[in-house]
Amino acid sequence: MRLKKSMINSISNILIYFISMVPLFIVRKVFLNQLGDELLSVNSLFSDIIGMMSIFELGIGTAIVFSLYKPFAVDDRIKIKGYLDYYQKFYRRVGLIILVVGLVLAPFISKFIKVDIKVPYLGFYFILYLVNTVISYFFTYKTCILQVAQQGYKLTLSTALSKLAISSFQIIVLIKYQNYYLYLILEIFINLIYYILINRYIDKKYEWLSQTKGKIEKSEEQNLIKNIKAMFMHKIGSLVINSTDSIVIANFVNLISVGKFKSYRMVIAAVETLTWKGMSGIIASIGNLIAEEDEQSIYLVHKRLFFLNFWMVSFIIISLFNTLNQFIVLWLGVDQLIDSLTFVVILLNCYFSLMRSSVESFKEGAGVYHEDRYAPLAESIINLVASIILVQWIGLPGVFLGTMISNLTVVFWIKPLVVYRHLFKRSVLEYFKTYFKYVLIAIIPLILSSWLTAPFKYTYTIGAFSINVMINILVINILYLIIFWKNNEFDYFKSILIKIGSGLYQKLKG
Repeated sequence: MRLKKSMINSISNILIYFISMVPLFIVRKVFLNQLGDELLSVNSLFSDIIGMMSIFELGIGTAIVFSLYKPFAVDDRIKIKGYLDYYQKFYRRVGLIILVVGLVLAPFISKFIKVDIKVPYLGFYFILYLVNTVISYFFTYKTCILQVAQQGYKLTLSTALSKLAISSFQIIVLIKYQNYYLYLILEIFINLIYYILINRYIDKKYEWLSQTKGKIEKSEEQNLIKNIKAMFMHKIGSLVINSTDSIVIANFVNLISVGKFKSYRMVIAAVETLTWKGMSGIIASIGNLIAEEDEQSIYLVHKRLFFLNFWMVSFIIISLFNTLNQFIVLWLGVDQLIDSLTFVVILLNCYFSLMRSSVESFKEGAGVYHEDRYAPLAESIINLVASIILVQWIGLPGVFLGTMISNLTVVFWIKPLVVYRHLFKRSVLEYFKTYFKYVLIAIIPLILSSWLTAPFKYTYTIGAFSINVMINILVINILYLIIFWKNNEFDYFKSILIKIGSGLYQKLKG
């Protein structure tokens, strides 16, 4: 049952997210054509500035989800409602704080940009962007119950439908009116409808929520606060790594480079999110696994997921290395390309981040937040200082080299160390032996696929791009099939696929 729910969540998360992302790429293309790269860059900058303000959320969402696993498993409705009430009060306060801080920042928003730009009503646009973010803090607290119930796919589906609606109407508004104001208003309006509807669905499905008076013990509240404090440190690290790049680029390079970077980032973020959504579909199952199984069984599952994670991530990064620049030209035009060094460093950072997916899933499933709470703070300081120094020496690539330095010196080794020491009770050397073995294996398809795609990837046509993509899909996966055919972890997934295939055959036959 656990495996079945995990697979349903993971596969549905990936498929739904992939489908919902396509209109967003169309929106960005239409936005660039109708409103220009300067306003596109402004929109990207707004996203990161608002993202920085989510630091006030303190990571309570993750801490609450972890705290809900046990009461949900035993159907302790009083405790579930108690945690949700706590979540609601906290999130509403956070929403108000972000609103106030945003309104104070609005008149000075142009100070985040290196040179003067010709965009009227910049502060007003920022306020609209701010409102769209703030309303989420008043409605989303209940949605965590779907994740804990291993029904995250329902949330993913409803979110995807709302994004499809937003994208469709925004495309129409951009083509017909070329109006940024209407573009933002539409998103606020449809998001508000979505939040109301998803909350009504949860209220109907869990009617007892409105009939139950929630309560959590003092010791549970103290433990929750302890996890929130630890998650706050993690939140700082995540925000500095993911939200300051655009601000540094806008201040030390130029605004147009923000738009170019965010176009690449949009593709890479889509890939990262697909991977994380696939992994997040099993986090609830991991939480149950940790509660029910012994260390040896837990570690065996980790080894299998680490193998699957490597296959997915290396395939994605090698494919992006061979196809992404070609895709950017076909999508947005040759003037939206970035330099080769920046491109390679961004992909390497993506690889390091995604290769932690298995460790991160077990870390989150086990609620191990407190032990490495200072690591993100150290990472964020190193990242920001290194990026500001290097961007002044070598320009745009320096921003992302700073990210790489902070990654390798802190989280690259600390997160696996914490999980292996506190959860698996094993030496972290086992992790790094496997990690670097996988890196060496990945070099083989990287070299071969790069050589085979060379005649096609600099030809900017749909036909050449399609051939490039097919070569990557076939070459990388066939090589891995040959290399891993007798591998224990591969045997496990092979047996699952055989079972699924046999079941489908029997149904079709019957």
